[in-house]
Amino acid sequence: MQPPVLDLDAYEGVPFPVATVRELRRDGRRAVRAMGRNLLVLWNDGQPRMYVDACPHMGLPLSLGSVSGGSLHCRYHGWSFHADDGSLDTQPTLRKPHRCALESHGALIHGGLVFGWIGDPAAHAAARAQLPPTIPEHFSVHRVTMETPFYLALFNAVDYAHFARHSLYAPVYALYRRFRRDAHVPGQPFRWEHTGADHASEHLRLVEARRDLRMYITCAEFTDEGGINRFQTFVTPHSATRTEYWEVYSARTENPVVRAAAHAVFKTVVVALLDTEDKGWTGQSTANFLRGENINLSATDAPLGAHLRRFVLPRLEAAS
Repeated sequence: MQPPVLDLDAYEGVPFPVATVRELRRDGRRAVRAMGRNLLVLWNDGQPRMYVDACPHMGLPLSLGSVSGGSLHCRYHGWSFHADDGSLDTQPTLRKPHRCALESHGALIHGGLVFGWIGDPAAHAAARAQLPPTIPEHFSVHRVTMETPFYLALFNAVDYAHFARHSLYAPVYALYRRFRRDAHVPGQPFRWEHTGADHASEHLRLVEARRDLRMYITCAEFTDEGGINRFQTFVTPHSATRTEYWEVYSARTENPVVRAAAHAVFKTVVVALLDTEDKGWTGQSTANFLRGENINLSATDAPLGAHLRRFVLPRLEAAS
């Protein structure tokens, strides 16, 4: 097969995470790299806004400036712009005003995350419709940058075949299976079943492990039947072959002891694997995968195939 090479211009209007609500509320602003652009996200009293991180005067990143009185001030010459809509506020170095404004993109809050998108800033409903219906407000999150297209980074989260090859995974999962009576032995053959679809996602089920998966355009949502785990993996494309991977974990239990233990395991075992083998294997295989020589996807790669058919190939074909 010849895997697709991304044209990020085909993904206008697709939402991606840019900050947690807690971070943006605390800091007031956040500089991010996404979709081949340097962007600046503002808290704006709980009504987030996202702009290209460049002053329209001479291009200095506005993230080097300051925010006060509802305006964003450039550090270079003091030009300022209204935080709410990016319109011009003041140009203290000019006798005669010069008309200009910030280049604006969309942003919204959903659960405990802030999302942005490239395109119409007013398209909140269309952006929200591409995300899972619910995202927790309180969760553990870990971010890691992978040198790979976003669809391969997203597949890493649900690539069940490679989990058993991880360091530490086998002993930890052996203990976990004692509690949930999982019929599947890691490293053994398994079956994916396509169980349906809706306007925003493809639904699959890992039969032996009794796990349900929903693949969205920039999110993979994994839950286990009878278990306490809920993983939502989001991706932010930095470029066509560089992706920020967000692992968002919440424990589905009201027991505070079990919840604390589950989050502790996430912050130790899962985070360690993401920062080492997941990051390394995914990045190191990408160049060969994209070359397309001797690449043989199989039934165990069903989530990747479903995501490519639904969310990647049609957009690239339409763009070309």
